[in-house]
Amino acid sequence: MEKYADVLDLAQAHMERETELRICAIQRRSLAGIGRTCCAECGAPIPEARRARVPNAQRCAPCENEREARLRPVPRCA
Repeated sequence: MEKYADVLDLAQAHMERETELRICAIQRRSLAGIGRTCCAECGAPIPEARRARVPNAQRCAPCENEREARLRPVPRCA
């Protein structure tokens, strides 16, 4: 049984390290201001004002609003 726990501990440590590396990569991209000049959804240019305010913007404001509305959880009735 201990052998099984060791394997699980190693897997968890690996997942935690992988998550940490991904978070660091996202933070580096964000700090570097790596974004897009054109929207990933519609291809329209992302205005300079939006890119200045959100340096890592991937979408124009209308497409981002639509995406957030789609991803918003649907409230459930009790």
